[in-house]
Amino acid sequence: MNKQKILEKIGLNKSESAIYLALLEAGASSISVISEKTNIHRPIIYKAIPNLLEKRLITETKRGKNSFYLAEPPNRLESIFEDLKADFFEILPELEDSYISNSKKLKVRFLEGKDGTKRVFDDVVRSLKRDDTFYRISSNKDGKEKRDKYVPRSYSKIRDLKKLQRLVITNEQTAANKAQSIDRFIKVMPNDFGAFEHNVTQIIYGDRVAFIDYNSDTALIIESRAIANFQKNVFEVFYKKL
Repeated sequence: MNKQKILEKIGLNKSESAIYLALLEAGASSISVISEKTNIHRPIIYKAIPNLLEKRLITETKRGKNSFYLAEPPNRLESIFEDLKADFFEILPELEDSYISNSKKLKVRFLEGKDGTKRVFDDVVRSLKRDDTFYRISSNKDGKEKRDKYVPRSYSKIRDLKKLQRLVITNEQTAANKAQSIDRFIKVMPNDFGAFEHNVTQIIYGDRVAFIDYNSDTALIIESRAIANFQKNVFEVFYKKL
């Protein structure tokens, strides 16, 4: 493992870590010797020395008019790491509060064109985990044609590899072209609800709800755990009634 990279991760910059490692091996050294061993220009060394002194990783001694620098024992690095870890755990609750606060905010993505609607189906299969379930209400006029135009080629492959389950509510025409399967369960909207051919699809998946309007080639993805759970509950009640 690269020692210099490790030192950089605990707060030393590239020059400081190189100087410290060089002093560990060389012992007390002048600026000119440090420059020779590290190939670092003297102005950069002069800039790094005060930081190393402040971190108590080196000490300075005088020999006449000349200054020499000596590395402190490596266990001093452990103290720096422990201080860094303590600082991290001190700010962690604040970071978590920020994350929780942001995760509760509703996010909306508006997508246009056939490529935009394809991104909805792609988001469904890529965001869900293996064996997850999503819920779809489809009021398509021509399901097969819509599938060819708006569904990415990789959709079925990823969906089947992940073994995603789906519950579907649709009209008679679309249902006639889709057989029940081990991972797809279809219920048909009753005739007294009308033709149910609005050319709109709603998909509920994970913490998201998507709407696709095939009439205008536009789509909307709402990312909100509360809204997704609400829509899922509504779907499940309606699905059981059919």
